Amino acid sequence: MYKYVFIVLISVVLNSCTTINKTLIEEVSLKYPEEKPFAESKFIYVDKAKLHYCQWQVDSLQYNKPKGTILMVHGVSGSTFNWRYIAPNLAECGWNILSIDIPPFGFSGEKQKSGVSFDPLNKDSVSRADLLLKATNQILSQSDFPIIILGHSLGGRIATHMAIKKPEYVKNLILIAPAVYGTSATPKITKYWPFNNLVIKNSSKFLNNAGIVRFVMNNAFGRKVTDEEFVGNIAPFLRAGVPEACGEWTIASLDIVEPNIAKIKAETLILWSKKDRIVKNKGEKLESEIENAKYVEVSGKSHCIMETHSEIVLDSIIEFLTEE
Repeated sequence: MYKYVFIVLISVVLNSCTTINKTLIEEVSLKYPEEKPFAESKFIYVDKAKLHYCQWQVDSLQYNKPKGTILMVHGVSGSTFNWRYIAPNLAECGWNILSIDIPPFGFSGEKQKSGVSFDPLNKDSVSRADLLLKATNQILSQSDFPIIILGHSLGGRIATHMAIKKPEYVKNLILIAPAVYGTSATPKITKYWPFNNLVIKNSSKFLNNAGIVRFVMNNAFGRKVTDEEFVGNIAPFLRAGVPEACGEWTIASLDIVEPNIAKIKAETLILWSKKDRIVKNKGEKLESEIENAKYVEVSGKSHCIMETHSEIVLDSIIEFLTEE
């Protein structure tokens, strides 16, 4: 599924060491300080896991009440940064927005007393779905429910689990290049010896290697990333202990089963680029398996279309949520 993750891990083992330099670290710490990386940043604890989240509220002078509340769930290595184009625009169009970072990604999590983990919870997608269900109950008010859940990649997988577990909780489901098939968002081989040892030992080398990180980002974006995109996406990984925690997550994130797609009852929008380089496009298959789904194909090779094709994604979401 995430074939480039495995390619990169092997690359680390074999060679290459263009490390992240001090200038970049200083730039990141100034632009995205850990204590408040964004103007909207807040932190809460849920089941002893520290979660970073952001909210964008509608203008009460323009709207008597919001059209709804959208929870945005990022994918592997993602964060709130991924929603910087569509979140504020959807808020301007009448929806309250909530984005939560899932540890060890984004600015969620913190080093535990022992080991390399950044939270004390299970790492599979069902457990992460449970975590987000609890977090949204803690952050949102009763009037916000049922909510709209928007999930990208692994976040799409987590979103489907949420919709299946709590159908009364979810008004609509929006899936962007969702990693819903199979039992792992990373190659299964990385879970087993000796590859799991390679992942643990080399995770910090990988995430401190600017050339390899750019390689992965370029493939995810279907083009060369800009410096702004590179800095914004790598910022959370420069926190102390995060690379090692990501290595642990890679090994611990194996699901027992894939989501039971047929159980999804919420009206669903599926957005996927035609030649996604990271998660192979299965939009038509997914559309056929969900009772009430609409599939919109986006041209190109990008896995992160909410960043590279934000206008198309935004227009598609608004049309989907407002059509009668």
